[in-house]
Amino acid sequence: MDTSTLYASAVTQSLPRVLIVEDIAPVAAAVEATLRSGGMTVEVAATGLDAVERKALFQPDIVVLDVQLPDVNGLDLVERFARDGDCGVIIMTVDADEAARVEGLDRGADDYVVKPVAMRELAARVRALYRRLTRAESRLNAAAPATDAATANIVLDQSHRCLIGPRGDFTPLSEAEFTALETLLDADGAPVSREWLGRMALKRPLHADDRSVDQLVLKLRRKLAASGASERTILSARRQGYMIPDPSVIRVSNTPASSPGVAAPGRIMAAR
Repeated sequence: MDTSTLYASAVTQSLPRVLIVEDIAPVAAAVEATLRSGGMTVEVAATGLDAVERKALFQPDIVVLDVQLPDVNGLDLVERFARDGDCGVIIMTVDADEAARVEGLDRGADDYVVKPVAMRELAARVRALYRRLTRAESRLNAAAPATDAATANIVLDQSHRCLIGPRGDFTPLSEAEFTALETLLDADGAPVSREWLGRMALKRPLHADDRSVDQLVLKLRRKLAASGASERTILSARRQGYMIPDPSVIRVSNTPASSPGVAAPGRIMAAR
């Protein structure tokens, strides 16, 4: 497979990708037509199960979700998507009760609209939420601390498959963690898609609702932090995967360390 299709584009998209979760076909069609006419990329799911599968593959920026679905509790779906943290959620429902609105927002929704909703207003709410999410992500990435002395002194030891901190302490990496870190560093600051990380580090393609790459990156972030690196060394890029904006923060070496701590690599190599 051409790697260019697996490396995500680094160009920020100006219009959101939207997943509509609605089991009433005429309503779904009306929302889809309105959003598409505004230049947005849209997919539709009619059930909760279909929504979970399509979200994993489509990777939307925003989900417009009717909580009254035929197969699952829509509020549980809202909470699940909010916990994933990779998209915004707008509830669209006939329930105008204040308690229902409060519960929906407390479960993680970013906005709440009551049917029947004017299509132009809904499109405006989608665009507004996307702007908020994009600005928040930009601020988060901009707030990543500059390289400091401790971070710059972290070494990825290829011989022993471990991180060496500025004080010479060794942090073992599993084979998957090591490969994922090498893959991110080799990208030279560009985003690497979750699919490519899955193929490289986990040796398999990802299936629908597969969060194994996200868990792998979470463990890697923790080990980098334990070695003295900034927790922001690896950044998330919306719909693009993960990236190390400044690969120079980690020095790669294939020369065995000569410090007294080198007795540890035997144990390190056994840590998988």
